[in-house]
Amino acid sequence: MGVKEQIEDQKELEYAKSLRVLEEEKQKLAEFIRRREETVESLRIAVSKSISPFEIRRYNNNIERLKHQIAVQEERVKAAEEFVEQKRLELVQAMKERKALEIVKENQHEEFLKEEQLAEQKQVDELVSFKYADKIN
Repeated sequence: MGVKEQIEDQKELEYAKSLRVLEEEKQKLAEFIRRREETVESLRIAVSKSISPFEIRRYNNNIERLKHQIAVQEERVKAAEEFVEQKRLELVQAMKERKALEIVKENQHEEFLKEEQLAEQKQVDELVSFKYADKIN
């Protein structure tokens, strides 16, 4: 395996890892949102019954804490998305470089084959010329 293929494989691994991290961050965000919704629903149910001001404050503090965690997690998701895009672009670049190198190698190989064919043809022509010259003499 060539250097370009190794680089491309490494970029693929990095891209896959960044996608996994992004999914984990999205799952954490979804969990915070779910917990906030559950807490809000619990507060609604508690308010419909008799609830002390202390309990209301506790629910509100919990909701505010979850709102803050959601905001922080949204930033983490955004950063993870940007990182995924960076890794995707690096992978695309590595793929382009590998493909370009393959094209160059292919062109060089074709040129080599043409030169070999020309050399063979020259040898055949010389051999024919010598045989023809021998028949004349």
